[in-house]
Amino acid sequence: MVRARRQREPLLLITGFTISSAVFEPLLPSYAERFDCISYDNRGSGRSGAPPWPTSMPELAADAARLLDALDVPSAHVLGISMGGMIAQELAIRFPERVRGLVLGATTPGGPRALRPGSRELTALGAAAGGGLRGPGRPWLASWLFSPAFLREQPARARDLLEHFDRHRAPAHGVVAQLWASICHDTLSRLDRIQAPTLVMHGAQDAMAPVGNARLLAERIPDAELAVVPNAGHAYLLERPELSLELLTDWLDRRGPIAAGTANGGLTARAEPLTRALGLPIGACRSAGSLIGLGGQRLKGGRHVAVDRRAA
Repeated sequence: MVRARRQREPLLLITGFTISSAVFEPLLPSYAERFDCISYDNRGSGRSGAPPWPTSMPELAADAARLLDALDVPSAHVLGISMGGMIAQELAIRFPERVRGLVLGATTPGGPRALRPGSRELTALGAAAGGGLRGPGRPWLASWLFSPAFLREQPARARDLLEHFDRHRAPAHGVVAQLWASICHDTLSRLDRIQAPTLVMHGAQDAMAPVGNARLLAERIPDAELAVVPNAGHAYLLERPELSLELLTDWLDRRGPIAAGTANGGLTARAEPLTRALGLPIGACRSAGSLIGLGGQRLKGGRHVAVDRRAA
């Protein structure tokens, strides 16, 4: 866990699938001018432990809440990127009192209604990976993270940024645990429970998570605004850091001071530890329900699904 201590608004940075928080290091100097930045490695990756049993998005969200407890931070702005955005959704749903402004970056609500790269995108990515940046580490990852123009025009910077993705690699069982947590992630039916004002950010040329997912999140979250970062891929925060930070701070300035949400009560609060423990099977059941609903919408000529597909 890394914390840049300043008397600023706290900002919890949640990283993505199997990637350590080292990926945020290029951003910390500029973000620390405004925020008290808190970053950490999710369980199963980086420098955190990788228990030999499965995990789930609800459990990973509870880890984030426990981290805030340990740091004596009652609430924070939360920025989750990619899988970290999935964790941030669960954190906002389960522990709304811990979240001020919510920023969902390059992420998805999951489940069968989420948009995934099509065959054309996968073919293009495969070709780019085969002839892209060469060298040690995982140069093939560049075509999934950055826009083609960035790779073509700034190859040296792309290589430098890739080094942060390659640090503190996750063990095999940690990769498997986070993979299952991602597969069973489906918040579509619960997005209306997010109390926090939300900024949904996405790179316009994201090849890993199509931008239609951002539109779907922004449509379903009650108080959400969509900001598409032009000429940027999945790692838009790193590819266009100045513009990304400007969009975030402008949004916060327009919204004024954002208070944390109201804690869940009643049965929802009492059942949270149980639903967290059963996060994987419950997530699988939600996805099955989403799939049934998707089939029903298609049979009826459902407008919502058609609009999302055109947006992608």
